[in-house]
Amino acid sequence: MKTKIAVIGANYQYLSFYKQTKALGYEIYSFARAIDDNPCWEIADHHYDLAFKDMDKILEVCKKEGVQGVTTFLLESALPCMYFVAEGLGTPCNSKECQEITANKFNMREQMRKYGVSIPSYQLVRSKTDKIDIPYPIIVKPADNGGSRGVTLAKTEKELGVALDRAFGYSPNQTVLIEQFIEGREFSVESITCKGRHHVLQITDKVTTGAPFFVELAHHQPADLTDKQRQDITNLTIQMLDALKIENSAGHTEIKMDANGVPYIIEMGPRMGGGYISSDLVRLSTGYDYVKGVLEVATGQFVEPVFGEQKCSGVYFLCEETKDKVLPYIQNRDNYPFIFDADIWGKIQPVKCNSDRGGYFIYQSDKKIEL
Repeated sequence: MKTKIAVIGANYQYLSFYKQTKALGYEIYSFARAIDDNPCWEIADHHYDLAFKDMDKILEVCKKEGVQGVTTFLLESALPCMYFVAEGLGTPCNSKECQEITANKFNMREQMRKYGVSIPSYQLVRSKTDKIDIPYPIIVKPADNGGSRGVTLAKTEKELGVALDRAFGYSPNQTVLIEQFIEGREFSVESITCKGRHHVLQITDKVTTGAPFFVELAHHQPADLTDKQRQDITNLTIQMLDALKIENSAGHTEIKMDANGVPYIIEMGPRMGGGYISSDLVRLSTGYDYVKGVLEVATGQFVEPVFGEQKCSGVYFLCEETKDKVLPYIQNRDNYPFIFDADIWGKIQPVKCNSDRGGYFIYQSDKKIEL
């Protein structure tokens, strides 16, 4: 008999996750609004026109159908619903304390500061007239959103005004985080935790547009690091996961490393990372099926990670800034044996957030593919 899993969300970002979940033999119960574009419903075994706020109705369906676990893959906006359903079913998830800490970027920083985790200086503002105490350059971001939405670098008071307008426009609760800008390399760390035991799976090199919006253009695994740098990032990640009380979930952590090799936690989400990092790249570079692991945590069937053959993997995204290099590979993918997957789903346009990207190709190779 197939294990029944509920997935909260079904938009295009979930496609790789749904495909992998289906290939693993799970019976998928999908929940999203029918008014949205939900291509994953063609993959799901069952789908329901219910919004994330319809938690009671979703839980009712899951109980009736004997669903054995619930996940949301990468949408932070779906996490409250996922937690509510998991608690109602009695299946594994993070504690109430962890949920409250990780629901807001400011709360997370306060908790990390309390436990001595290396983070940039920060300040919460609720109005454009609030005094800013952190010297320029600064990062301005909504305290309650993700996916690079509303994130801007400000170097002057004039740029700050524009950045605040943008950040407040993306903040449901009208709270904006001001943060010290760390100059240096950017990474993400993918982890999985079950019953409070943390496993760091992979560290990703991230390529972005840089200032002012820092939209991700490419990811590469494994990150090009010395043994010491890798250990420092791993140790910092585990320290942070403990501080935030992560117990049963995936973890996607963004880190900057300055010119002196000092790592700083920039962001953390108790979920899988987007941009094909979690759904594909970890499996292609380590041999460990991250999607399978997250499904096992959600259903109480977790088996500790075992890594297989080590490879290089990565993804290049298609947009106006990258089209001259990336588009020919997508159009002629059959000529490149290292291409694992490729697609064009939207417009080729300039990007201000991750959702503005219009396509991609994923690679697996014995070495990093550089365009």
